[in-house]
Amino acid sequence: MNSITQTDKKIVDIFEQIDHLINLDIPGRGVVKFLYQSIREKVDYPLTLLASQKLNQILKMGDIVFIATGWPDRPEITPDIAETDGPPGAAALARAINRAYHAVPFIFIEENLVQAMTMVVNAAGLKVLPPTQAIKTPKYHAPINSASVLSFPIEKEIAMKKACEFIVKYHPKAMITIEKGGMNEKEVIHTSRGADSTKYMAKIDYLVQESIKNNITTIGIGDGGNEIGMGCIREEIKKYLPFGDRCKCPCQAGIAPATKTDFLITAAISNWGAYGLAAGLALLKNDINIFHDRELEKRVLQKAADACFIDGINGYTEPGADGLPSRVHESFVEILQELIAKGVKQL
Repeated sequence: MNSITQTDKKIVDIFEQIDHLINLDIPGRGVVKFLYQSIREKVDYPLTLLASQKLNQILKMGDIVFIATGWPDRPEITPDIAETDGPPGAAALARAINRAYHAVPFIFIEENLVQAMTMVVNAAGLKVLPPTQAIKTPKYHAPINSASVLSFPIEKEIAMKKACEFIVKYHPKAMITIEKGGMNEKEVIHTSRGADSTKYMAKIDYLVQESIKNNITTIGIGDGGNEIGMGCIREEIKKYLPFGDRCKCPCQAGIAPATKTDFLITAAISNWGAYGLAAGLALLKNDINIFHDRELEKRVLQKAADACFIDGINGYTEPGADGLPSRVHESFVEILQELIAKGVKQL
């Protein structure tokens, strides 16, 4: 996009609106504006445009896309508690990728959360199948839209081995992380409050790093500065965010992740970052049906609650995420949908 045509300018303008919408700090955490400004100073175009444009260039029928999510939220109580920010976004993005390209999403999460994640993905309209079956579905003679939900190890050595195995076996075209804790330079994962969150977290950093080694496109989505992909603005996080340079845990190396991704999308809520990317795919494919509607959003959030994911802010197993009830997320999706509809008409 070196020489911008009038159509290109319209596209950029719409994507600027998507960026601004998903970074609107309705939860009031006071962090996302800084994160967004930090990464925008390094790139010339909207974050959602750059990432969705790349996926649109590389994906085709039958391709596999890795998506990782899941944040064990109260591990001192039990590692079976995980938050609702991340899984709904992963499910909605998996649906969009499947609808846009007939590609097959493989969603990675902690082993003890596989069953819960399966419920959420099914609620998004995708039939969860084992990898060998899911791979066959795009070219099957009758329609079946599928995904796979797979566990990823929390132990370092096993995770490193599995990362190599998954890349070699499935040859994904892209690796996307949504609200997934990122390791700092001492391989410690932190909460945004500076606490050690490493022990029960799947070590997805190694899967991302192996993807980078194999020239696979990587995209990180986060809202707090401690997620995989935030390595792109690591120095800024260290300098300006609370606990960025010095955390509360014995490592004393701060929450700033070390792993960079090819593309970084910031958002006020990580689910919204995934929705922004899905909206971008709908725009580029000129098909509003690629993006989900408020009814599906309601269904997915309800199923996340039914699966016992908790709101990470208020601790309730109620439909919602990051302190905002389901109706707010439904309205947010409706606004994004309207923005896409107007954009499709203009382009």
